[in-house]
Amino acid sequence: MNFQSNYPTLYKRFGLISLGILMFFSSNLAGFRPISVSQENIALQGYDTVAYFKEGRAVKGSPANRVEWNGAVWRFHSKTNMKLFQKNPEKYAPTFGGYCALAIAEGEAVTCDPEAFFIDDGKLYVMKNKEILEIWRTNPDAYLIKARLNWAHMIEEKE
Repeated sequence: MNFQSNYPTLYKRFGLISLGILMFFSSNLAGFRPISVSQENIALQGYDTVAYFKEGRAVKGSPANRVEWNGAVWRFHSKTNMKLFQKNPEKYAPTFGGYCALAIAEGEAVTCDPEAFFIDDGKLYVMKNKEILEIWRTNPDAYLIKARLNWAHMIEEKE
């Protein structure tokens, strides 16, 4: 088989595949928001983002203790946690806007299970589920590099 005679066909196929990938990536980001929220505009499905740091576990927040920040409603278990967040939201907000960190590494914005989380170097990361969290733990440094690059691209595309 002569490669040169098939070159235009291969080029067209590659172009169509590339276009399909681009369309898939774009459609995954349709309606993308920098903070993952529920239909009620609540971040982290109502979990207290400060509690991850202070208690080391996922704790549901109360509708009575709420703050609007960065286009989302954040709930807190206590007024103390709410005030800590108000003083320094960037310190407590989840990395990658509360989207699954592994999905971000793959170029997708996927909601998370607030119970599937970890804190590393003072940053909160959430995952789609606990199985995905275990996959992340197999190569966190490589995933984090990819996730940071993709996140920067996603935010840039949004602006």
